[in-house]
Amino acid sequence: MDGDELAKLRKLTGQLHKLTYEAVKAGAVTELPDEEQLFARAIQEHMHLKHIHNALEFADLLEGAPYEIEVEGNVVSPLAHVAFHAAVKGQIEQVPEVRNAFEKMVVATGTPAHHAEHVLAGLLAELMWETSRASGRAPPTKAKAHYDRSIQKLCGDSAFRKKMTRRFGGPHSAFE
Repeated sequence: MDGDELAKLRKLTGQLHKLTYEAVKAGAVTELPDEEQLFARAIQEHMHLKHIHNALEFADLLEGAPYEIEVEGNVVSPLAHVAFHAAVKGQIEQVPEVRNAFEKMVVATGTPAHHAEHVLAGLLAELMWETSRASGRAPPTKAKAHYDRSIQKLCGDSAFRKKMTRRFGGPHSAFE
């Protein structure tokens, strides 16, 4: 994808984010297509956070330029955080193993649902990172197997659940 195509894609994505945000503000989430409802629900849970609010409020004005902030020396996207929540919500709805892991964290350990989503999003982010690094090489079967094992361990290993809830899911202070 060349620079012009990427700029056009980013601009369209910004417009979609803005329209989804407007639907959230108007109380019209149920009128959105299913995938956008997932993103809208994730937006609703994060509206109180300054950087997420700003990224959405000004998404169309940025004309495709990413809204990024620096956290502990790293550049991060508040909307990537929201997108991972949306992806995990979709997995919880559609993938029984992920739903089971989520329910086990919430029911068995009392982990708040939002925090459980952070754990699952962290695992998904690791899988996506390894997959992107494998681009052009052999398929990332090792990364997928690691992800699948981690999901299984969340269901059956209380020590692993505890470890993962500490590892992923810190506060949203970076986005406030």
